[in-house]
Amino acid sequence: MNVKGNELKMLTERYVRGESSAEERSSYEELMLLDDSVLEIYMQVLAELDSELPSLSDAEAFTQQVVEHEQIKPYTHKAPLRIQERPKRWYERAIVHYTIAASITMLFLFTGAFDRLLPDDMNSEVPLSETPSYSKQWVEKTTGWLDQLLSR
Repeated sequence: MNVKGNELKMLTERYVRGESSAEERSSYEELMLLDDSVLEIYMQVLAELDSELPSLSDAEAFTQQVVEHEQIKPYTHKAPLRIQERPKRWYERAIVHYTIAASITMLFLFTGAFDRLLPDDMNSEVPLSETPSYSKQWVEKTTGWLDQLLSR
């Protein structure tokens, strides 16, 4: 361990034993929150000094006293809060998209646009294997409509 590591270990031992000043304790606690390696050293020192530390007779009662203590405040997170997302605009909501799709479908149904996809000669004796699929018919009709629109 280097010199800084030894000093940090000695500071940690003083902190664990309660021999450090209030200023040293607060700076050490801040250092523990910022640096994970300091926290690891703290855990190692706790394990080494386990026999020197007093044991609790009733750990649950002690925990309850600490939690109910009036000067104990919950840890406040120092990281900046997430920026709130802006509310979605009316046209970004899924219900609007579904409504528009249903309206267009109803419009096509009532105007007979889907009837134009069927072959003109429904009574022909052509086997189904030789007729083009509905998806191919849709593509042909759509490209035909687009060609008509672009030629204008």
